[in-house]
Parts: sequence; structure tokens; C-alpha cells
Amino acid sequence: MNKFWRSFLGLMVAIALVSAESARAQYEPSSSFNPYQDTEEILAPGDYIPLFSNMSVDDIRTAILKSWIHGVNPSYYWKAEMEKSYQTGGSSASGLKSRADEAYLRLLQDVSVGSVSPALVGSDIKFVQKKFISPKFLQMIVNTNGNKPDLVMDSLAPQNPPYNSLKMAMSKIYPACSDGTWMPLKPIKKALKLNSKDPVVIDLKKRLVLFGYQITNLDDVFDKETQLAVNDIQWNLHWKPDGVISPGGRTWKFLNVSCKDRSRQLQADMEKMRWFPQTFPERYIFVNTAMTYFGLVDKTQSERFAMSFKAINGRFERKTPTMADSVVRVVLNPYWIVPPTIFIEDKVEEIKKLSYWEINAYFDSHNYEVWNKEFTRRLDPASINWWQYDSANDADIYIRQKPHMGNALGIVKFELTNSFSIYLHDTNQRELFSQANRQLSSGCVRLEKPLDLAEYLLRGTQWTRQAIESTVAKPGQVMTKDTKIPLKDSMAVYMGHITSQMFSDRVVRFTEDGYGQNTKILKSIRAPF
Repeated sequence: MNKFWRSFLGLMVAIALVSAESARAQYEPSSSFNPYQDTEEILAPGDYIPLFSNMSVDDIRTAILKSWIHGVNPSYYWKAEMEKSYQTGGSSASGLKSRADEAYLRLLQDVSVGSVSPALVGSDIKFVQKKFISPKFLQMIVNTNGNKPDLVMDSLAPQNPPYNSLKMAMSKIYPACSDGTWMPLKPIKKALKLNSKDPVVIDLKKRLVLFGYQITNLDDVFDKETQLAVNDIQWNLHWKPDGVISPGGRTWKFLNVSCKDRSRQLQADMEKMRWFPQTFPERYIFVNTAMTYFGLVDKTQSERFAMSFKAINGRFERKTPTMADSVVRVVLNPYWIVPPTIFIEDKVEEIKKLSYWEINAYFDSHNYEVWNKEFTRRLDPASINWWQYDSANDADIYIRQKPHMGNALGIVKFELTNSFSIYLHDTNQRELFSQANRQLSSGCVRLEKPLDLAEYLLRGTQWTRQAIESTVAKPGQVMTKDTKIPLKDSMAVYMGHITSQMFSDRVVRFTEDGYGQNTKILKSIRAPF
């Protein structure tokens, strides 16, 4: 691996490693109030509007006009006719205060819990629509923030680190759409590559600087810094980098996405983060399934601890769910019980292509076993009529793979609590981590450095790194049992398909929406840009 890629991988820190701008207590939602019932009407506004009696129209207007930083369009709330009334009659214009209060309440709801129900986006989203806080809690927040509309808005917005990284990215991109910083690139007639000269390179470098890349000379030469930035962009788009921008090519098309559409991409990702808890605990894992990275943060240590590395997660047909969970157990030398979908669509279809006398050899070569559904009796693979199984619902048997380095789960598994058979694990296809496109799995998350995670989770126990490595299977070994180690303290795990963010190196990066979530969100969001 050359020097560039070593330094690049060091920069590619997962969303989880972006520090929160502030940590506030998470406000408990009301158990009875839900402002979203397939309607744009605010429910029970009379319970909330009086809370804004000490807020001035001027301050509410200022807060609404600044709300773009939270990924909502201010013009949806502070409408043109309201601004006209304000300009002609000032803050005392007839009826303006009541309209401002209602608009502000709607803004607080959208910034706090969002306007898009997760159920509308897809079955792979394992969150439900949050409820807005009760008037009692809102009153407390208003009082705590001195009746300042902008501070109340900021307090109700998510405080988790991925959201804050998106907010920082929005603060760079959105203003550039109107202040002249983001200028369309002129078409090129020949490929731009190292040492080539073209006037368009000047504007290209300005765009790269806007994203946060280090470009020293804003001249017309496609220099090494520009090539490294282009490589970075291509890698993050899951392409094999070549450092070349061809006329009409994929990299050129990426660079020609409009400023408004990039702002909308950030907006969609911010809406997703409203589905998650408002704050994250001091210890947590975040898996970004769009950028295929794993990040871990532990702020309980005397010195803040973090780790980040590459992941492999679900392809489009078998998406890794967007969800919150916890890791509760480490399993060394895990058995792999083939999930029903993979059983029918992959394994049974493979077996059907075999001749009768080849079946047992197939199972032996893969270290597979066949068991009844209760796991009380092991079966002879050749005794089974594999051609009778057409769906997972018909299966009354399980295929299980013995623990060994060639096991599909590798040598370490991290069990979560969900009912979707989604967990974190090692892999027997470690060469895939060198690929740019790592949306390859059947839904679970494969980890580049599973032993590092196991060592961290088991710190303070008898399971040192040496003990772990001496227990797991070695090349050529097939184990007869697994080792299950419950965690004394579970650890929060979040998975989300976040297609944009500002990283710890202050670079705003974008990737493709491989799961198709953004389009659905932007069609339904209440206040799109």
C-alpha cells in the first residue's frame, strides 16, 4: 500500500469519531402527543403557543431564518407574505405574532423529530416516528434557554455526533450556494490528470478547497494535491481511483452536481439522524453503511478512546438495517447457522446443481452440517430431498458451518439483541476490504479488525489479546465448540446509511445513496430546499 493510501485510510474516520458539539440531556418524549398523523396540521397547538408569549417576533424571525443549519428550508416557516407584513408593519403588524408562533412551533417539531416517517422510507428502517415533547418539557426548555427562540431550537435538535458533523458540513455548503463560492465548472474537452494544464483547473481547485481539501496553489495546473483529492473522491464513491477526470465521466458528473442538490443530500441525511436518539451514550459504535466504515468512541476513559476501520455491509438486495441496538456477547470460533434467505436463495440452489453422490463431499469440503429444526438430531445431507425446498417457510432443517478460519463468520462474532439476525463479525473473505465497493454482504456487518474490537470489549477480563488469539482457530484447524463470552456492560450500536458528512480532517465527503433512501426522504420532507 503506497504512502497516499496509508495516509488516506488514516483520515477516513467513521462518523462515530466526530466529536459532539455539545452534550445535553435527552428530553423524554410525551406519551400522548404525536404531531404527525398523515396531515400537516399541528395537533393541540393551543397547549404550546402560550409558551412563546415572551418571545418577540423579531427573535422568532431571526431563529427561523437561521434554521437552514438544521437542514430545513426557512421559507417554509417564514413565508413571503409574513416577511412582507414584517417589512411594512414591523413586529407589531396585525396577526403576525400568532402566525410567527405557529410557524415556530412547526419548526421546532420538524427540527426535533423530523417530518418523514421512517416507515415511508423502507422496511430496512427499524425506527418508528418519534413523538414531540410535551408542553411541560417544552416549557422547561424555553425557561432554561431564557426565552431565546434560536437557543430553544438548537436545544431540541439532535445532539448526537453524526448530526453535528452534518451540521458542520451544512454550514460550509449551504451558504456557498448563494455567496458565489460554488461556481459551476465549465465543460472540459480532454481528460484532466497529473501535470495537465487547463483554465478549468482553477475553478476545480476552488471547489476542492470548499470541500476542505488541502490545495496550496490555486493555479491552472492539475498538481499532486489535486490528484490526491480526486483519488479521495473516487474512493469514497466506491470506485477504484485513477486520479483522472474524463470529459463526461463519473468523476466529472460528481463534481457537476449542483450546490442545491448537495445541500439536499445533507438535508436528507440530517433527517435520518432525527430517527436516532437525540444524544448518544459515552460509549457507542456507529456503522455507516453508505460509506462502509465502522467507528467506536469511548469517552469514559481517562483519555478519549476511539477506533475506526473499514466494514463490509449489505448490498442493495439485502440491505443492512438502519437501527439502534447493543452488542451483548462476544463469540470466539462461532458456528454459522445459515439464515433462511441465504439457505433458500444461495445454498439450496448450489446443492440442486450437484449430483447425488457429490452432496456429502460438498458438505464435508465446506465443513457444513445438517440439523433438524430443534437442533436435537444431526442428519445425513445425502438423505435429504433438496429439490423439495422452494421457500424459507418450507425449511424444516438448518445448515450449520463448523468453526474454522474459512467459516463465513470468520473467527469472531459480536452478538446483538435484534430479531433480524443482524450482527457484527469477522469474515473468511478478508481480501474484500481492499475493494472500494464494500456493499457486498447479505445484511450483517463484516469487520476489518474484529480482534481489535474483541480486545476492547473484553478489556478488564481474563480475555486478553493473547488469550483471544490462543483460543481462536488457526489455519487448517476445525474446532468442535465455540466460546461464548457475555459482556458485563453492553455497548450501544447504531447503523445508518449516511451519504454525506464532515470528517475529522474537516473535509466534507459525499458518497452515493446505494440504498435509495434519500430520494424517498426528499419527496416526503416537509421543508425541502
